Amino acid sequence: MVNKNITSIDDLSVKDINLISNQAIKFKNSKKIQVAKNSKNIFNLFLEPSTRTTVSFELAAKKLGYNSININFEKSSLSKGETFTDTMNTLISMKPDALIIRDKTNFSPQNISKHLNIPVINAGDGTNEHPTQALLDFCVIKSIYKNKKISIGLCGDIKHSRVAHSNIKLFTKLGYKLHLIAPSYFIDKNEVNKINPNIIYHKNLKKINDLDVLMMLRVQKERIPKNGKNMMNSFKKDYCLLSEHLSSKPYLMHPGPVNRNIEISDNVLDNYPKSLILNQVEMGVYLRMACLKYLLK
Repeated sequence: MVNKNITSIDDLSVKDINLISNQAIKFKNSKKIQVAKNSKNIFNLFLEPSTRTTVSFELAAKKLGYNSININFEKSSLSKGETFTDTMNTLISMKPDALIIRDKTNFSPQNISKHLNIPVINAGDGTNEHPTQALLDFCVIKSIYKNKKISIGLCGDIKHSRVAHSNIKLFTKLGYKLHLIAPSYFIDKNEVNKINPNIIYHKNLKKINDLDVLMMLRVQKERIPKNGKNMMNSFKKDYCLLSEHLSSKPYLMHPGPVNRNIEISDNVLDNYPKSLILNQVEMGVYLRMACLKYLLK
């Protein structure tokens, strides 16, 4: 039997995406969640900082009645000089039922999954993908719009954003109309067009009146080049989301954490009535529960 994985949106068919998202929404609306009869051991290997993703995966496992074992870099033997391969061999010898991994190296979860006989979930790999974030974003949108094919805009650091890459793949696969808003230094149109040649591009936030949802993206300060400070200052000046940009009242999303007054102004972040940012955080738990159920049933 071939293991199912969620290392990329590419791992999932449209049927899989709808199955997982419907289950997540069902979990969210359930007053009581049935706990699994047979407990599972879920290893969370996080080699980069994380708040939302780490906590939501831990909560998801516990709500399902599973054991959640968290391993981060500072508390692992990697910090003592052990090789990544030896660390992985050590963890797998303990017989986990699933591995969740966040790593700074692109395609790390995909490469690991090829050598394991347990499900692997990608919790973010370098600048490549973050599939469960895209899935939870879809769940939030689906909760509002059901199956209506709406227009979605992504604004910010597209080039370095694993969230953007997974969202572009997912919403392209589902047939949504996508708009990308970014300066030239934060987007690689050739790479994006390989995924979806029909994407609409915008150079600023002044003409976004036909968007139903606007998703702002975090500027990846830790991943941009040495002249990143100049990019940050330029982006803040021209792309920081202000109230005047929201005259058409789209729903607002952001995967978090937000760089205040760089991606979104304080006024918008604290007062905009159609913000879904905390809804995304809440949905993260239920979506990751659905992912675990999908992989471990």
